[in-house]
Amino acid sequence: MRVNAFRLMLWDVPTVVESDFEWDADKADANEAKHGVAFDEALDVFDDPSAVVIDDGSGSGVLLAIGHSSRGRLLAVVHIERGERVRIVSARPATRHELRIYTEGQPT
Repeated sequence: MRVNAFRLMLWDVPTVVESDFEWDADKADANEAKHGVAFDEALDVFDDPSAVVIDDGSGSGVLLAIGHSSRGRLLAVVHIERGERVRIVSARPATRHELRIYTEGQPT
């Protein structure tokens, strides 16, 4: 069960914190306008027992989670683990390649 989100001001950037997740409020608005995916929906990917998480290989800690939302959409969620929280960077519908990764359960 998730706790209601609240806004926290860090370095004059509005940060939304919801349970173990956080994100920039302005980035979330821009992401939804561009990709049609709200970060609230993107959180569902982390509850998908079949979700696949891939390290981007850059060494910067950027990860990609591919999984289903409660709306039944397959999403790709870029995130960074920050201590005890996960920071959502972006979320969008998964590509065909990401669908294949999700179906096979591993990156190709």
